[in-house]
Amino acid sequence: MTDEEREQRLAEELADLMDQRAQGGKDTATTAHMELAGHLEALSEIDRVMQPGALPERLSGHKILVEIGSGGMGRVLLAVDEALGRKVAIKTLAGRYADNPVLRARFMQEARAMARVNHPHVARIYNLGPPEEPPHFVMEYVEGAPLTRVAQPLNFEQRAELMRKVVLGAQFLHDQGILHRDLKPANILVGADLEPKLLDFGLALDVAGHERLSKIGEVVGTPEYLSPEQANGAEKLDARSDVFSLGAVLYELLAGTPPFQAGSVAELLRKIREEDPQLPRRRDVSIPQDLQNICLKALEKDPARRYATAREMADDLRRFLAHEAVLAEPGAYSRLISHKVGEHLRDLEAWRHDQIVSETEYAGIRKRYEKLMEREDSWILAARRLTLPQVTLYLGAWILAVGAALLTFFKYPALAGAPAVMLAWAAVVPVAWIGIRTWKRGHYRVAIAYLLAVCLVAPVAVLVTLEEAHLFTALTQGKQNLELFHWLEVAKEATNAQIWWALVAGLPVCWWLRRFTHAPVFSLMYAATAAMACLATLLRMGVLEYLDHNQGRFFLDLIPCAALFMVAGFVFERLKMPDDSQYFYPFAVAFTLAALSGVAGYHEPWAQWLKTQAPWTRGQVEYLFILNAGSYFVLDRICDRFESTQVRMVGKSFRFVIPGHVMTSLFLLQLSAKSVREARVLEWLLPAVACVFIFSSIPRQMKNFLVSGLVFLAIGVYRLQQEVFPNRAFWPVLLLTCGLGLMVAAANYAALRVAVGSLRKKH
Repeated sequence: MTDEEREQRLAEELADLMDQRAQGGKDTATTAHMELAGHLEALSEIDRVMQPGALPERLSGHKILVEIGSGGMGRVLLAVDEALGRKVAIKTLAGRYADNPVLRARFMQEARAMARVNHPHVARIYNLGPPEEPPHFVMEYVEGAPLTRVAQPLNFEQRAELMRKVVLGAQFLHDQGILHRDLKPANILVGADLEPKLLDFGLALDVAGHERLSKIGEVVGTPEYLSPEQANGAEKLDARSDVFSLGAVLYELLAGTPPFQAGSVAELLRKIREEDPQLPRRRDVSIPQDLQNICLKALEKDPARRYATAREMADDLRRFLAHEAVLAEPGAYSRLISHKVGEHLRDLEAWRHDQIVSETEYAGIRKRYEKLMEREDSWILAARRLTLPQVTLYLGAWILAVGAALLTFFKYPALAGAPAVMLAWAAVVPVAWIGIRTWKRGHYRVAIAYLLAVCLVAPVAVLVTLEEAHLFTALTQGKQNLELFHWLEVAKEATNAQIWWALVAGLPVCWWLRRFTHAPVFSLMYAATAAMACLATLLRMGVLEYLDHNQGRFFLDLIPCAALFMVAGFVFERLKMPDDSQYFYPFAVAFTLAALSGVAGYHEPWAQWLKTQAPWTRGQVEYLFILNAGSYFVLDRICDRFESTQVRMVGKSFRFVIPGHVMTSLFLLQLSAKSVREARVLEWLLPAVACVFIFSSIPRQMKNFLVSGLVFLAIGVYRLQQEVFPNRAFWPVLLLTCGLGLMVAAANYAALRVAVGSLRKKH
């Protein structure tokens, strides 16, 4: 190191050291310059005894009143702008550093960074001092106290609102291409009106102008609030570095101390780089969980896992203030759980070895631990709690899909030909664009709902296109009565071939979304679409003919479908894809239960065989179901021989639930209504009760209520179309508009609630 380089580095370090002392910190050098510690100690002692010198009478024409602050680079003076009759603050560079090019550059960098900023939560600079006067600039005088001191008597909602304003101020800086790089409570002053101001841009980095004052690899900023990138001396920083510092400020706002503390700078920087902070609620249990989530999200070590922008952090704070669930999903929880569960699993293995627990107990406990260690899925049915925006979001997606499906079943004179095709694809393209864009922005819970809507609506759009373009119109075996839509007496008769091709076209959509998002829920959509494609294949084989003469044959044909899904689930599991296989096994179970139950109920040869082998049974269906129970027992015992937990679950029956009883009864009552008026009441009541069950899933956290409600809502909408709105084009248009509107409103629920609350206050 040359003497000139050493002198410059000493000047930089001395400035940082004096900043720390002025802010009440310890006189410690950064680890990057520990070899200069001896020189710094001597220089700092000299600086301690140096007098700051007399105050100038005027600067930039302003009368100087008193010194109100000092730091390593200079002083802040209170002055009066006599022309305008207002107080101003003047920041000056210490005379002994005025000739140092490095420190002078740092000082002027602050001035240049602040000069183009005009925001209510950022201190303004009025003008730079003339060249003939000592280096200084005139800025807004902020009367207030540091953020943490002001926040002490406030409740958590008031602190969150205060922090939201700070974060918006930081976002404004980022929008101007400025990184602050030294965000900390001392640089955020709050006045009596609880309006915060960001100050001190001495370490600001002009991203737009690519001006970097500090040397590459240099650690700058107050250590307790540095981001891991700054602690590593990273060459490139972006807005996420400031987001980490904002998270550290929020942590201190909640818990009373910075998130990382240590006896030395080296140990402090190591903690910032490697350790998760203690959960704020461990320090104060009254801290709201959502505020803790926001704080920990901002403090993620990996910048990719933090809020991508300060605005996203502000949006989550706004959601908290609107009493809605925030989007933050901190990784700290899963790391904490994984560490603790790992210790417990090792103990569990020892208990098993010592035969303290049985094999059954071991398997049950391990399964629950593994479930706990799994990352919470963004899909609503895998979420640990239901919220009003989430349920409304999925309700909107379902209404969107049901509305689109009506275009395939019914003829609408106003929507014949190209308009029907355009309307169908208008329900796909914008939803797909919003979903992909939202996913890339990291809002996974919202994106999943939009992308699931794409999986539902895309095959419908393909089917509408095939219908209107008159493609694949050949009849199954040349018979009209073997076509599903004709058999159902649907007004718009799509062929079995068109249905099959539409479903097959939906398979690559689901598969691509699985690869794009890595979300297992799209494997469920793939499996569901494949199951419907299997049924469409049976339709093309002429299965409807059996329903008139030999219904049992139809149920026999379901057995190969069950075997196909069983093999698919097993193959996926062998390929180390258990998240995918878990969705194929249930379809294998469903096909098996339907096949064996149908054979028992409708297959005459099977009943005749039983009557011949056991005449005392008279071939009654109840006995056939007893034989089915024996078959399920055998299947369960076979599956139990496999090590896979998923395979062991195959063959187990499902229970019927209360929503099914209620809504099935309503549906049957519709069919047996004695008057038109009664039928109309019940037809409107079914979708209304379905919606009640959907929203009743929130307080009781009953996901089966949600699923059953969605299914019967579709049935109710279909019945209304049949009986109340035949050939009314406004009905599917209304449903499509309502569905998309509900999704958009749910995605922006917090903002809407805040807006409504503001309107109420005004009136």
